[in-house]
Amino acid sequence: MAGTAAAGVSADRVSLGEVMDTLGERAFAALLLILSIPNILPVPGLSTATGVPMILIGAQMAAGRHAPWLPRRMLAVTLDRKAFLGVIRRARPWAERLERRLRPRLPALSGPAAERLLGLAVMLLAGILALPIMFGNQPPALAIALIALGLMESDGVFVSAGLIAGLLSIAIIAAILLGIGQAAVAVAQQLIG
Repeated sequence: MAGTAAAGVSADRVSLGEVMDTLGERAFAALLLILSIPNILPVPGLSTATGVPMILIGAQMAAGRHAPWLPRRMLAVTLDRKAFLGVIRRARPWAERLERRLRPRLPALSGPAAERLLGLAVMLLAGILALPIMFGNQPPALAIALIALGLMESDGVFVSAGLIAGLLSIAIIAAILLGIGQAAVAVAQQLIG
């Protein structure tokens, strides 16, 4: 097992610490991509487990850190290795198709200064992703994945697409929450009146 965070982890489990050890330095974008994929596909029950680390990663990007850091407790969180590898295998064809379209473009949108602002966007989107909203995980996860891909390949077009997808996901979640709120008010009025 790699790293101290993975100590005591069985061979059929993979820890977030192991994943980070594999990614190495400057792993912000790659880590965001790996954490967003299970929410795009979707894998039930992972939105909070992946959303909270993404909030911390976004905060560190916004602060200008050079390498991601997560608390020991988060690094020790494990996933079923077979399920995790299955998610990666399912995502591979999608990633390969996107990779053919990635190339360095619009460097101002993917450089170090932009990365700080993108960290704030990631924090907001990951916060939404972590909410227990049925079918509310996929839009912000897709937005984060596009931003991550853009950062990995210095492709400002993908970063822009991620930001647009992020705005759309915020609108979708706001509409869902508004609908839930209106339904709750209607039920409350029926019960009271």
